[in-house]
Amino acid sequence: MRVLCISDSSIHGDGRPCNGLSKAAVEGAVSMTMSGPEGVVETLRRSQYDIAVIQQMEPDVKLLRHIRNSRVPTPIMIIARNINPAAVARVLSVGADDCVPATVDPVELLARLRAIIRRASGHDSLTLHIGRLTVNVDRREAQIDGKPVPLTKREYEIVELLALRKGQVLSKEAVLDNLYAGQSEPHGKVIDVMICQIRKKMRNMGITEPFTTLWGIGYRLNEAAFIPLGARVNDIDSSARPTARESSIPVTAGIKMVPSGGLDIL
Repeated sequence: MRVLCISDSSIHGDGRPCNGLSKAAVEGAVSMTMSGPEGVVETLRRSQYDIAVIQQMEPDVKLLRHIRNSRVPTPIMIIARNINPAAVARVLSVGADDCVPATVDPVELLARLRAIIRRASGHDSLTLHIGRLTVNVDRREAQIDGKPVPLTKREYEIVELLALRKGQVLSKEAVLDNLYAGQSEPHGKVIDVMICQIRKKMRNMGITEPFTTLWGIGYRLNEAAFIPLGARVNDIDSSARPTARESSIPVTAGIKMVPSGGLDIL
């Protein structure tokens, strides 16, 4: 999970992330980049962050409104030292996806962050269904037609990441950041190797090309590869049927049709 943590420095005095984010980063669940409010819109546009977390002493809509007015779609969570129902309602109405106190438990904070990212990607439950592919986030298992795909821990994480970000192209750097979350990262070639291994395992289960490779850019989940077989047959049948020809009324030479329904004799 790639998080841009935007701090106004007043919450701790030195711009440090709150306790929950700090613990998540130490445990390797979050790859976090710290930033001040200046230039944050360009930062969010330039890099692939899963979510932005704004740390404040009290919920303030100014920065939030600036980001939303700039049409940056990145999900945003507000973490504030002092909150009340009216302040929470205000930031939610302006465009925040959640607002929690700085004392939030790390376990709850991570669950909230993951839920926001999941919903932003178009998934409303812990089980992701993409045609023949099912990704159970809670059990950390991927299935094809109900049968488990024998993936390693890192291979599963790649499948989950690309399933959550279906339709998006992820660079190797973004995949590395999400998998290793700021820990000592291996060379980018390791992603190519894992993608190759996943392809082999899924091909053995009838998925010809699970990923689309955009050379020099990154990878994207190939949703078309997971279309159920029955649906493909129906598509082929419907495309093979001849289309009905438009019927026409024969018009005798010397007579032309006019809008009023009458005939005009030439």
